[in-house]
Amino acid sequence: MLAAEQAETCKQLSDANNTLSARTLTLAEEVTFAPEMVRKHFEGQISELKTALEKAEVEIEEMKTSGQVQRAALFEEMNTMHEENANLRAQLRAAKK
Repeated sequence: MLAAEQAETCKQLSDANNTLSARTLTLAEEVTFAPEMVRKHFEGQISELKTALEKAEVEIEEMKTSGQVQRAALFEEMNTMHEENANLRAQLRAAKK
């Protein structure tokens, strides 16, 4: 009877040892691949941030272009008004004579 109990205890200990060994190997693998997973994670974030930066740079360029077009239009309008003003002054001078 004692031998049977000891055999059962040995079997249980052996099973527990096998389970713990398998878990140890799994953890060792996870530790081995953890830096790679972290690197891939950060590479993904970097890629997303680069895309967002590129979009922002395009928007900035569009805003600059829009501002330049608007300034050119306002400058042209100012020149037209200046010409009209000069013409009206000339008409006033002619009318005073």
